[in-house]
Amino acid sequence: MRTAEDPRPEIADRTARLLAWAAAAMAPAGVAADDIAARLAASSEGGKAFRGRLLLAAFDGCSGSDREAALGLAAALELFQTAALLHDDVLDGSDTRRGRPAAHKVFEAQHREAGWHGDPAAYGRSGAILAGDVALVAAQRGASVAARRVGDRVADLFDEMAALVTAGQHLDMRVAVSPVDALAGLDDDIRTIMRAKTASYTAEFPLALGAAAAGASATTVAALRDAGLPLGAAFQLRDDVLGLTGAPERTGKPVGDDLREGKRTLLVWHAVTHGDDAQRAAVLAVLGRADAGDEEIRRAIDAIREAGAIDAVEEQIGRHAAEARAAVSAALPDPAPVLGLVDAAVDRSA
Repeated sequence: MRTAEDPRPEIADRTARLLAWAAAAMAPAGVAADDIAARLAASSEGGKAFRGRLLLAAFDGCSGSDREAALGLAAALELFQTAALLHDDVLDGSDTRRGRPAAHKVFEAQHREAGWHGDPAAYGRSGAILAGDVALVAAQRGASVAARRVGDRVADLFDEMAALVTAGQHLDMRVAVSPVDALAGLDDDIRTIMRAKTASYTAEFPLALGAAAAGASATTVAALRDAGLPLGAAFQLRDDVLGLTGAPERTGKPVGDDLREGKRTLLVWHAVTHGDDAQRAAVLAVLGRADAGDEEIRRAIDAIREAGAIDAVEEQIGRHAAEARAAVSAALPDPAPVLGLVDAAVDRSA
């Protein structure tokens, strides 16, 4: 079955149902449950639902019939991302998400305004971690319910995805604290992070989950997993470029946040390994410095551009996208629903 309608309202509805289940399960905890439920509701709003839409596109491309199961899986996937973002913002020290204060900052402000004892920042971080944990529980609940309808294969894929993304996040942390003078040798690690942390739950597993929910063969599921790897890499590289060149009102994040957080991206790697002394110095002067000023960030971004990093990454985005399109077209009898989202992932401005 194929549908041309925008599935985002349906995904949002199924996500709200899972959040309602979580709120009911937490209800005996009283006001603490209310705090977490409120943060989850706010944190799950405002996204593009790309992953859930990609899952449904693969489901449609494989002529799936149990759309309710696929919608439940799409909602579970979106809540998995909500959990990842809640945890990422704590790990990275990011103060904003989707143009609003991050959850840990909201919990921190609650502590301050109430005049409670202890460290407001620590309270905020702990609250966001716990909210992320509940989002994970709700996501696993959604996958479990879907598995009852279409088989355990989707639950197995979901569990594998969750484990891989967690390890990918840890690798991201390890690489972010590596010595600056080791940057030149980090290109393989950076690509491994993209594969494990981003490509996995952004494209590889959404495509596989959609196909599995449709009852596709193991061969088709495997082929779509393979197709998801270059698509996920293109998605992450586009994110990296937008982090330097995108409009904050569209991306929801301040320009240069990745630099302040010390993220070792391919853009940074290219500038350090291919730039001249002045360009390298401008980038390294802000890398990992949370207090870097706007003018310093602007100079670093100019240096990255002048070193040819953005052009090089744009070339990689195009190459990965072409590889993904070819693999999707070979794997699906009706690739059109998925191909439209490949273009959306590559050409987006937010």
